[in-house]
Amino acid sequence: MAPRKQLVTEADVRRMAPSARELVLGPDRIATPAALDLAFSRGMRVVYSDGTGAGAAPSSELWNKIRSNDGTYVVHVEDGRAVVTRIGPSGPEPFGAE
Repeated sequence: MAPRKQLVTEADVRRMAPSARELVLGPDRIATPAALDLAFSRGMRVVYSDGTGAGAAPSSELWNKIRSNDGTYVVHVEDGRAVVTRIGPSGPEPFGAE
């Protein structure tokens, strides 16, 4: 018998502490669209784990640079290459690529 998946609903997210910063999902824990919408509106980060305790968040130099510089970014991916543009006060500015 296959393991059962835990479904995270909007009500589950509402019951989380207002200070909660992450919603962790994975192969056995999935969320409804309404739960994801509410998590997003609360400013929560949705982390996808592979079940080993490691989140799927990228750990590249470019990703670390983005995370250490608050702002609005546009990421364009083509043929497996990511190009990041930061939206600054004077408009779009190149930020990095990998």
